[in-house]
Amino acid sequence: MGATIPIDGGTLAYEAAGAGAPIVFIAGLGGHGSYWKAQIQSFSPDFQTVTFDHRGVGASTGSLPYSIEQWAGDTLRLMDHLKIERAYLVGHSTGGAIAQVLAADHPDRIAALVLGGTWARPDARFRRLFKFRARVLREMGPAAYEDLGLTLTLPAGLPADSPSRQSASHTSPDIVLARIEALLAHDARDRLRHIRAPTLVIAADDDVLVPRPLSEVIAGEIKGARLHVFARGGHHFPQTKTEAYNAVLREFFRAHATGDRRD
Repeated sequence: MGATIPIDGGTLAYEAAGAGAPIVFIAGLGGHGSYWKAQIQSFSPDFQTVTFDHRGVGASTGSLPYSIEQWAGDTLRLMDHLKIERAYLVGHSTGGAIAQVLAADHPDRIAALVLGGTWARPDARFRRLFKFRARVLREMGPAAYEDLGLTLTLPAGLPADSPSRQSASHTSPDIVLARIEALLAHDARDRLRHIRAPTLVIAADDDVLVPRPLSEVIAGEIKGARLHVFARGGHHFPQTKTEAYNAVLREFFRAHATGDRRD
């Protein structure tokens, strides 16, 4: 990450590339802006792309406790710093939970919304699974936690050294555990009806970490939302189905152009 801004209790490291209508990408539980490398390469020739490391992760700082609302505030602070009045907002997994809060609480700042592999509120299975992931990290350590994460997120047939691999060993276990607690506390049941931006919800049929029905709930509760489902791709379909994913985003952005996009 090439630059930082001050946030409440820490700093946020970010990268901005390109020019045109802005796209703000929000990463998932790993929290690294580098997750979106392929999207930056694809979109920065035509858009301004913005990525960042979540507080306490990567080059960003910020002590716990954490919350989804706090992370949404960090994202808004970055938009303000970059003088972005309205943006295309793309959130994946935990990033999708953050994007829900930002889009609901600040609808005037969102031109269009993409929610991928995410949830509006944890169901019983989701809660058990993430509590188990936290237990593995506490009792068996980062290596076992990472192996479990790869098993849950990568589609069958994709090697474990694929681009979607993001090591947990570079983030303190205490921070990872606090991040899991924050995502388990997310409940957008009273927020989704306040989202006014055109919304695209994306899921994959073979995503066992955040199964398709959780995305169907979101698409059903946001007025006018459209659901796109990949047959395969696992949880990390922005990376495992990069070309198809980018094409879906580009078509969606074209349909909801802000008027300041470069021709």
